[in-house]
Amino acid sequence: MTLVGIHGGLSVDHLVTEPAGARFSCPGGPALFAALGARLVSGTDVRVSCPLPEDAPEFARLFDDLGVDRQYCPQVPTVPRLWILNSARGRRIVAQDTTARTELEGPDPVGPEPRDSLPAPAPGFKDGLDGLVASSPTERPAADPKTRVGLDPHQTLVAEQGLDHLRRVVTVTTVLLPSRVQLSLLDSDPRRAARSLAAALDVPVIARLDAEGSYVVTADGIWSVHDRTVPVVETTGAGDACAGAVVAALAAGADPVEAALFGTGIARTALAGWGHEALAAAVPIARPSPGITTRKEH
Repeated sequence: MTLVGIHGGLSVDHLVTEPAGARFSCPGGPALFAALGARLVSGTDVRVSCPLPEDAPEFARLFDDLGVDRQYCPQVPTVPRLWILNSARGRRIVAQDTTARTELEGPDPVGPEPRDSLPAPAPGFKDGLDGLVASSPTERPAADPKTRVGLDPHQTLVAEQGLDHLRRVVTVTTVLLPSRVQLSLLDSDPRRAARSLAAALDVPVIARLDAEGSYVVTADGIWSVHDRTVPVVETTGAGDACAGAVVAALAAGADPVEAALFGTGIARTALAGWGHEALAAAVPIARPSPGITTRKEH
């Protein structure tokens, strides 16, 4: 067995997808989706460090029912409530804030992301980890040199500081896991941005490109990983589930391309349902899902 830790946040999500409809008060957040993605790689035990809300006990029940270790989660009164709006014209995330003086949100193309870092993990959380998913870190994650760290960049700090921020948070054991939106902050072409990051930071990059799959850049080459059969019901959490699965596969000894195959397949599972539902119902897989292809680029 391998042990993967997830350090991230939680949220309660109101999901609205045109024209499919809406679901309200759904458990969500990077820590939940990454944990559910990691557990779907066979042979993986999952440990989480995330603020656990007292007013949403369903998070604790989910972790317990699925065998996710939550002993390192501090109790907090509540977590953010988000409106996640999807339409043919794009995606928007809006914080639910009843103290706002206006009902109209200002322009914010990338959605809200808190600047403050998460509480540091409790003592013992990182002991014995084979892999760690660090979601939106503001500083370099502290981890054992033997732990493979999958880093999901902090969107706001990437927008403001670009490479300067990323240079501060990567290490020699980092695999960078940027999303399409994060890459678009650096270059209009997300694949070109991924290549530039790999060259500038000297770390592998596995770019998460939603329903288009993944784009892998390493010192040994560049690969496109594409899912030919992906059904899309609702997109929330697919990228975080992919990140968790990638790190779980890397921790088990997979190379970056094979890890991207696992991640892309488990993202397919997330995309097939609303929020966490399909991920929670799925069973772990020992090999990448069928119907996913890789192509090495020249």
